[in-house]
Amino acid sequence: MPKESQIVVLITCVAPKVRFATKAKELYTGELFQQLWSYGQLLHPDQVFILSGKHHLLHPDTIIEPYDVNLNEASEDDLRHWSKKVVTQLSQCADLRQDTFYILANETYRKYLTDKIQNYRVPIHIL
Repeated sequence: MPKESQIVVLITCVAPKVRFATKAKELYTGELFQQLWSYGQLLHPDQVFILSGKHHLLHPDTIIEPYDVNLNEASEDDLRHWSKKVVTQLSQCADLRQDTFYILANETYRKYLTDKIQNYRVPIHIL
């Protein structure tokens, strides 16, 4: 019997952060992140992950230290490498062909992900 497909929400990280180690979902303090988080919850996801420039795919409850890595400044090779790692991590917890992914991130963060994910939506365009 085939498993039910899931809704997976991927939310971009943002620069404003608290200055101490905390859960990933509490680290990012920018208004954009807060709005994307709220929107993502409205989708009633089965799973939510944060796309982190430094940590790749983050579970929201993972404790991390503040960092300063911005993929918007990364080379194309670095973006490809980052995306490959994210896809590998995603494939361990989701079905890249069957699940539906809502990608709440700008073009830079999703650029090399969308060709590996069969069912994705980009409901919000972020500059």
